[in-house]
Amino acid sequence: MSTPTKPVIWPPKSKPARKPGRNVVVFEPAKPPQEVPGSGRVLMESPLKQILANINARAITPRQMQALSLDLYASGILSWEEHVELVFQPDLHPDFARTIGALTGEKALPDQPRDFVQVWEQKLDFERRFAPATSQAKERALYILSILRRIEPPASLLA
Repeated sequence: MSTPTKPVIWPPKSKPARKPGRNVVVFEPAKPPQEVPGSGRVLMESPLKQILANINARAITPRQMQALSLDLYASGILSWEEHVELVFQPDLHPDFARTIGALTGEKALPDQPRDFVQVWEQKLDFERRFAPATSQAKERALYILSILRRIEPPASLLA
């Protein structure tokens, strides 16, 4: 005679206690778009527009560019390789004064706004002239430049 078995309930009702540290963070999907009352239309903003609301690519600091690059990568706009190229900002390197600064005589200015559109135009020009034919650096630089060119400066109420 067999003993009755207790049915297994899956998933278990009780959750294991979470410990601080390296737990997996649960991804929460984006909220559905909001409908404008009376219009019957659903308005959606692109992830790029939400990220770039107050950014001006022609006057952004290297610190802000690092944060922007991470946001663009996290939202799927940049690939890992493109993110790696855009996130690297020499002015933020702790040895800037001993390396690049020693060669150029410049100081690191991580909080000085720059025209990153112009910086990436120069990088693309360099890649087109000197990169090997099999290099994908030209395509990555062109894509990053196209993203930066799409970033419009915030509207000014004084203009």
